[in-house]
Formats: sequence, structure tokens, C-alpha cells
Amino acid sequence: MSDKKLNFTYNVTLGCDPEFFFSGSKGQTTGAEKVLPENGITYTPGTAHYDGSYTSRGDVKASKIVIDGVQAELNPRPNTCRANLGNEISACFRDLHKALQAQGKGIGVNFMPLVKISQKELDSLSEKSKTFGCAPSTNLYSAAESKITVNPKKYLKRSAGGHIHLGNNSSSQVKKTLENVEEIVYMLDIIVGNTCVLLDRNPNNVERRKVYGRAGEYRSKEYGLEYRTLSNFWLQSYQLMSLVTGLARMAVHIVSQSGKDRDFAGEIKAAVKKDDIVKAIQENDFALAYANFLKIENIIVEIATDSYSYPITKDVINEFHWFIRKGISYWFKHDPFQHWITLPEGHGKGWETFLQHTVRKDMEKSKENAAKLVAQIEAIKSLKEKFETLSELEPVIEKPVKAAKAVKKAVEVKEAVAK
Repeated sequence: MSDKKLNFTYNVTLGCDPEFFFSGSKGQTTGAEKVLPENGITYTPGTAHYDGSYTSRGDVKASKIVIDGVQAELNPRPNTCRANLGNEISACFRDLHKALQAQGKGIGVNFMPLVKISQKELDSLSEKSKTFGCAPSTNLYSAAESKITVNPKKYLKRSAGGHIHLGNNSSSQVKKTLENVEEIVYMLDIIVGNTCVLLDRNPNNVERRKVYGRAGEYRSKEYGLEYRTLSNFWLQSYQLMSLVTGLARMAVHIVSQSGKDRDFAGEIKAAVKKDDIVKAIQENDFALAYANFLKIENIIVEIATDSYSYPITKDVINEFHWFIRKGISYWFKHDPFQHWITLPEGHGKGWETFLQHTVRKDMEKSKENAAKLVAQIEAIKSLKEKFETLSELEPVIEKPVKAAKAVKKAVEVKEAVAK
């Protein structure tokens, strides 16, 4: 087998259209049309201290937040740089924050992937907002459009997607890859969709995928491809956005750089079963998704050598597993909207840096604490012989730190009495 590796380039444009909700002063879901102006909120490039201007796709002139049914939808300008895409998202949310402050109605922003709306609130909305905003998707595995079959005027749940847009940045090979939907959409399911099951463990994903966001869902676009499987979970932090878009770009590189000298895509597809990938995504099955990931892990870390451009490499694979073990709620305890509107300039603060610093530090600290715990337990065991019966030790053995101190004190007392 060839030792060829992936060659990182900025030949893929990265975009997205994540959805979110508004909530009233009592936490109730409120239709976006009651909060946003009819034409939405347009962010004017260059008005923020930093945004995505100098690497954004030139044919998209502005970013917007628009009404999309009950939901609101963010449309940032696509970018070749994840940090600048994050800067653009941050700038849009800061504009939204200003608008909400000016309204003074106590409206909040809700990034949950699935919410329930009251029948009363739904009935009060316009006919356009009552319906589902999304046009049908194409599904790779059913060879047909994915149509929503529930009645939108009676179905009181609404879900928020976090679709990823992939375009070509002056590369004929990337253009060809994005047109080859059978190859690229399946690779996106393997690299992005399956991996995100490890992150996005919200049980409501199963309910969400009854309506849309199934494995293999996409739309072919003039600019390239829209991958429509993910929820908006990655809006919880800039670092998660950096990870998800980085994984999507990696999937494009895996397919576009496969060839006779080394078939990256072929190796990965041979390592895992398609049915297992689809099932893991459809059912949000963490255990199956993890088993799938472990089957491709060695290939990924072997071919992805640029640890500051690809999100999963051999340099951070242990940190990635530690991140997964702890879960998103452990790492990101902040309010997501406040996170975005106070986000500093994104360069040097993305996913790879987060793994290399925050996660690695936490992992090392945990190892130190584990070593101390073992030492404390050993100290108790070594002093056990000082006691006449095991029952003298039992009251203090539950908490090793206090136990060690208690044992030491008991020994000192016994020795003093003996004298």
C-alpha cells in the first residue's frame, strides 16, 4: 500500500444555514415572524471589528438571518477559512442581539434541536410560517425525494437543522467530487454524520429524523452540495462549528484526492458496513457509531497528518476520545448565544487548538488525580495492619483522602496511648 497522505489545501468553500428558535419571556416557543422583520436582518460586511470578509466567497455579498417557518435561519457568507466563517456567524449574532435589545420584549434565543410549539401560538402565525420551510431533499439511499409527511398545522414539534454547504474554490477536482453525489454523500455520512452521533447525543434526534435530517440527505446546488443530515447542535460553540466544517472538508479531500496511487475513499469504505453507518445515524446509536469510528480511526490518523488543518489526527486522537468520553455538556457549559456574541476573533481558538490545550490539560489533570487516588488507597492498605480488626477501618474507607488522614490520626493516638 502507498504511503501517500492527504494534501491539505483551501480548495473547498464552507458554508451553512443553521436554524434556531426564539422564546418568549416565559420560555415558550415564539414564531420567528413575530421577532424578525419580513426581510430578515442583513449583516453588512465590514461593519464589525472582524468578520469573514477577506476569505469569503465573492458571489455572496452579505449574510442574513431570515424567517424560515417557526424557526429563524442564519445564512452566513461561505468561506474557505473556518475561523473567518466563525467570525461571520459571530458578527450576525451580534447584530441580532442588538435588534432584540432594541425591541425590549425579553425575547430569548434557543439553540435546541427540537422544540414544541403550542397550538395557540402555531394558529396565530401566518400560513407561510405554519408550513415547513424546507423544500424536499434527495436521499442517497432511497433514490427519491425525502418528503415530509406530517401535517405541519397539527404537528406541534419543530426541529432545527445545521446543514453544511460545500463549494468549489478554483479546483476542477473538487467540482467533480461534489457532482459525484454517490461517492461524496456516503463519505460525508461516514466522516461527518457518524462522528457527529458521538457528539450530538440528544435523544430528540430520533424524533427529528422522522421529519427530516436522515442519513444520506443532500441537495445538489449551483455552488456544489448541501449536506442535510446534521442538527444545529454545533451552534453550541465555535469549536464545534470548527470541528464539523473541518470534518466535511476532510471528507471532500478524501474523495477528491483518491486515485490509482492510493484510494483513500476505497480503504475507508472497505473498513465499515454501509448499513451500520446508516443505522447509527438514523437511530442516533452511540455504541454503533463508536464501533464504526473505531474501524476507520487508524486510516484517518494515518492519512491526515496536518494537525492544524484536519480535525482528527494522530497528534490529538487521544484527546478526541477523551472529549467524547466526557460529552459536550462537560466542555461547554456556557449559554450558546452569549458565547457567539462575545466570541473573540477566531484564529487560534478553533477545534484543534481546543483539543491541544483545553482537552489535553483536562486529561492530564485527570491522570494526576487518578494517580493520587491510587496512592491514597495504597496508603490506607499499608496502614491497615495497625488496626486490630477490619471494622475499625470500614468507617473511613469510602473517601480515600479523609480516610488516609483518619488512619494516620488513629495510629498516632494508639501510639500515644501505648507510651
